[in-house]
Amino acid sequence: MNESQSLMGWAISALGPLYLVLLPLSAVVSFILVIVLLFRGRGAMAVASILLLVHAPLMIGIFAAVQGLVNVYAIIGMSGATPKPAELASGYSVALFAPVVAMLLMIPSYLAACIGTFLRAVCGGNDAVEPPHA
Repeated sequence: MNESQSLMGWAISALGPLYLVLLPLSAVVSFILVIVLLFRGRGAMAVASILLLVHAPLMIGIFAAVQGLVNVYAIIGMSGATPKPAELASGYSVALFAPVVAMLLMIPSYLAACIGTFLRAVCGGNDAVEPPHA
């Protein structure tokens, strides 16, 4: 990040257009589906689905980090001279920024899942299997 670039400008350029759209979109969809499953889901399958949905933004963020690191290593491999440490640090910070954003974006879904499943357990949610009637 150079001195003339703001932190917000660096963050937008670090994520790139793909992850700038994909990360918030996955967080919103994840949150909505977690809320729907908390209110309408039944049984163990609903809980398993909630556990998978909460981490969707993080999986996209980890993929972005791997993609960024592959790009940095490709630049290192193709350069004729040894890259400057400042260039490497800049590339790595950009590659690790997407998972940080993803972790921040999954907090609402995580909190909703924790509070919702706790309330379902305490308030006697209808996840219990009824015995067969004779």
